[in-house]
Amino acid sequence: MTQGVPRKWLVTSAVFLALGSCAMVRAADTDAMHDHLMYVGTLDHKLLVFDEDKEAVVGEIQLAGVPRTTVLSADQKLLYIVNTRMTIEIVDLGARKVVGTIDLADEHTQPSISSDVRNWMNGADSVPRFSGVAVDPGGHFLYATVRVVRKEKDEYILEPPKFVVVNLDTKAVEKSFNFPKGYDTGFGFLATFKVSPDGKYLYVFDEDIKIFDLATFTVTGSIPLSKPPYPGASAYRLAAMNDPYDDKTTVSSVFVSVDPIVHKGTLGLASLNMSTREVKYTPIGPALSMMGFMLSPDHKLGYSVMYTGSSENRLTEWWVWDIETHQVIKKAAFDSRPTFSFAISSDGSKLYLYGSGSTIEVYNAKTLTSDKVIFVNKDLTTDIVTLAARDYPASAAGQAQ
Repeated sequence: MTQGVPRKWLVTSAVFLALGSCAMVRAADTDAMHDHLMYVGTLDHKLLVFDEDKEAVVGEIQLAGVPRTTVLSADQKLLYIVNTRMTIEIVDLGARKVVGTIDLADEHTQPSISSDVRNWMNGADSVPRFSGVAVDPGGHFLYATVRVVRKEKDEYILEPPKFVVVNLDTKAVEKSFNFPKGYDTGFGFLATFKVSPDGKYLYVFDEDIKIFDLATFTVTGSIPLSKPPYPGASAYRLAAMNDPYDDKTTVSSVFVSVDPIVHKGTLGLASLNMSTREVKYTPIGPALSMMGFMLSPDHKLGYSVMYTGSSENRLTEWWVWDIETHQVIKKAAFDSRPTFSFAISSDGSKLYLYGSGSTIEVYNAKTLTSDKVIFVNKDLTTDIVTLAARDYPASAAGQAQ
């Protein structure tokens, strides 16, 4: 186990952060923030500020590099942006400006971000991006998996991955740890992780949930995930989600389990209480081919994009799920795009379709009809970040009919 960070890392190393951007992150209520704002990064080194009510750009924040991955601080006031230069830019969302930077590369490094991290909440066949970074609840540390390429005289050596602690006060890597036995390649591409409310433990969501002591980076506990009530089925696989409507002790997740006979997946909703370490499962329905799964703020409705076929013959539909009854209560077809992502508004009244080109299409979450196309005229490079509505549930969309 390595407690200090060798100086050569900062001079002769290429650093690879195993990060993935969240399908969507929503911030909690803060006095410094305005209601109904959302943010998205662009290719021209900007973070655009949208007013969800006006459905228009109301500001922009200049960045040093092309933003790729976004991570919110625990108090939801700061946004940490990893750009293509391997610089972490710290944005104060209330002040709308960059208030600090953390450089992970220098003239001798060739940094790269690995962001294709499989997220089982979107089905067994999908490879959406998901965050592999966690922030200390106190706002002092950022945790990540790091890969180092060491440059020698006549060769490059790829070193084993390390778990690093970035001090957000000093803006430098403070500690690094070797991964324990059984984690030769780090947490792996299927794992996500989250810090406990007291900042002492790291919950790693993989085949089971492993609990690490952040002071020593040793495994101190494990939560085995239950298997579905049919013989031979694979265990439930959970992924840590960022949901501001959970309390600080709870992690909500969509899970998928696959039976070994016909290899059909079952989609469901799960929650982990990090205080009691109790996991609850609620099956929803079959895990059909889908692109994304988002929950409404009250967790009563789920939204997914379902598709069949390919190329010009592909049929793409919005599906609305009733979480309590485990039923699909509404479907609506829409014109598909070659590639896209979707997000839900802060109050749950709108769905945003984006990611192919320079537009954001706004759909009514109740009627599933397209209300407006916002022309950004810039290539979008990050997922959408929205702020949780202070007036929720008064402003929520209600139930889909």
